[in-house]
Amino acid sequence: MNLKKIKINNNIYRLYFKKGVFEPTATTNFLISSFIKRNKKISNKKILDLGCGSGIVSIIINDKLENNIFYASDLSKNSIVCCDKNFKKFKIKGIIKNGSLFKPWTDKKFDYIINDISGISSVLSKKSNWFKNVPADTGEDGTKLTIQVIKDSKKRLTKNGKLYLPLISLCNNDKVIKIAKLFFKNIKITSENRWFLPKELEKNKKLLEKLKKENKINFEYKFGKFICSTRILELKN
Repeated sequence: MNLKKIKINNNIYRLYFKKGVFEPTATTNFLISSFIKRNKKISNKKILDLGCGSGIVSIIINDKLENNIFYASDLSKNSIVCCDKNFKKFKIKGIIKNGSLFKPWTDKKFDYIINDISGISSVLSKKSNWFKNVPADTGEDGTKLTIQVIKDSKKRLTKNGKLYLPLISLCNNDKVIKIAKLFFKNIKITSENRWFLPKELEKNKKLLEKLKKENKINFEYKFGKFICSTRILELKN
């Protein structure tokens, strides 16, 4: 287990990591920022950090929004070890469990669920440094896990509970939003960020064009650059 410097919102955090533990990306940063902007005065709320990895989402929200109750879970046992270590380091009182999606929480309901589980095409995740040694069974169109989270969140949220998740253009956005409308009455895109595709994915031009033609992903191609987007969805009962 090693301590690593992680920069989020211009702040440096030193967190414990082990092999196979997902390291925060720009998407994680964007998700956290959007959540905090939308919920500046919450307290005594039950917050589930789904796909917690190192626990960074809970750590930063606890740093900015005090007096909330945190729950964290991940499929990776190494993530649970690191999350526990990091929670103790940052003096967060929370419940941490190992398991897939909502299986550890069959008896719980939450005021907020924050989902940072993989949401890009599995074909691309295998070629990306984002998911090195991290399982990402998302399907070719990248929607498998996100859709499952949306479906299962409905019964794991309190009456006015909210689900937050990133919607990356490297998955079938239309499919995700269509499913979301079946399960939630209120759907908002709270923020959007555009970014250039990393170099290790740029070289897969034929694959990218094929996936786009099949409506599995989307992007713009301008001035020799692939331009992608991340939107943050807020889903409310």
